[in-house]
Amino acid sequence: MSAALRHARKQSDWSSKIAAIAVIGGGLAGLTAAIRLAEDGADVTLFEAAPTLGGRTRSFVDRTTGVCCDNGPHLLVGAYHRTIALLQEATDQTAIHWQPTLDLPLWAEDRGHFHFRPSRWLPFPMALLHAAAALPAHHADSAIAMLKLARAMRGRIEPQTSVTSWLTPLQIPAALQRDLLEPLCLGAMNEPGSSANAASFARVLSESFSCRNHARLGWFTAPLAQALIAPLQQRATALGVQLKLRHRIHRLDADNSQVHLIGAAEQHASAARFDAAILALPAHARDKILHQPGSATPTSPITNIHLWYREPHPLPAPLVGGIGTRGHWFFDLTAMHTAATGNPTQRSPAQHICVVISADTAARDHSALLQQVNRELHAICHRGNGHTTNSCKPHHYRIITEQRATALVRPQAPQPPLPASIIDAAEMPQPGELPATIELAVQRGEAAAQRARQRFS
Repeated sequence: MSAALRHARKQSDWSSKIAAIAVIGGGLAGLTAAIRLAEDGADVTLFEAAPTLGGRTRSFVDRTTGVCCDNGPHLLVGAYHRTIALLQEATDQTAIHWQPTLDLPLWAEDRGHFHFRPSRWLPFPMALLHAAAALPAHHADSAIAMLKLARAMRGRIEPQTSVTSWLTPLQIPAALQRDLLEPLCLGAMNEPGSSANAASFARVLSESFSCRNHARLGWFTAPLAQALIAPLQQRATALGVQLKLRHRIHRLDADNSQVHLIGAAEQHASAARFDAAILALPAHARDKILHQPGSATPTSPITNIHLWYREPHPLPAPLVGGIGTRGHWFFDLTAMHTAATGNPTQRSPAQHICVVISADTAARDHSALLQQVNRELHAICHRGNGHTTNSCKPHHYRIITEQRATALVRPQAPQPPLPASIIDAAEMPQPGELPATIELAVQRGEAAAQRARQRFS
């Protein structure tokens, strides 16, 4: 059966069994659900309270520089299968740059620059072991520990086990935890190993390092609004999804057959009734709409420090992980946005660097924080080059702390049952699932669309 015939058949099936589906939430999960449902011929209306789509992946224009920015940069790994597939369906040329092979640049004050860089010439499992042993101040025990870790990942991990508790019996060397596992845990889970969920972290490691093609880093070569959200919005519009921006939904009245949305759409009561509604929201927003007690899904903040310099700062790579530094990741966004073609997607007279601090719960003295990350950036860029600290002062900066940047992975108590017409796609990652990432958002949207298909098939 041809693709066109399959699509026409799906449209016929949907049109005879469903009138309309509402998607509440215009972030990546909501957009994905709307696209997948519209592809099957459903009549989809998406409601978003903000003036633009994207949720936490939307962008903004910095007024001083005129540069379009994300709150913070996002890294991709080769195992982001659903995200990559969705983008490739929406646009012919995805704005993503991929490393040819994994190269994780790191820096520590006592050792300078070094890399976790598996050899291209060894079989991949051996290349990982060799790369771990080759880190400065590491030895064969780091390679042996990688073998132990690989075996432990195949075993059962209790849902409430933390990463630290999981690693302790394995006797993973402190150096390997400090230089590789803890940075990966902070980057992927947005919390330290002492509290991060081991089952989900094991899945991150398994999917990210399962083969050479998966074990590579990628990044968008334009702000997320341009590289990710715009193609998906165009795809949704072309499929007939009705986009209702600045429409905040305050409450749902629902039974097993119909949902009435109460809020900005209330003035058009006839258009506010749907056969099903998908809640593609953060957990706290879901609870507010449902007027239920809080789900107690904890969140963790991320601080992004945007710095603009008139003089070039020679970061050795588009991103560098800091070991023992206040800043966890140092991104050269100017380099990232020129990586694909050599031509910047946005013009700026200054070099744009972003310093990311994961799980940032420390007191926020912006002046002191700026001085500290400036010193660290100076050391990373100019170590041994004879530059003075004064050469590393930005002419403009912006500090953004997202208090609810990430929903943390925790075992969830059973939620009160919902009417069959409400499909819950809230961001509440469970142990063993991927943490709250772009890939999980796409997976949540596709899973919600699948549940809607099952309901009306």
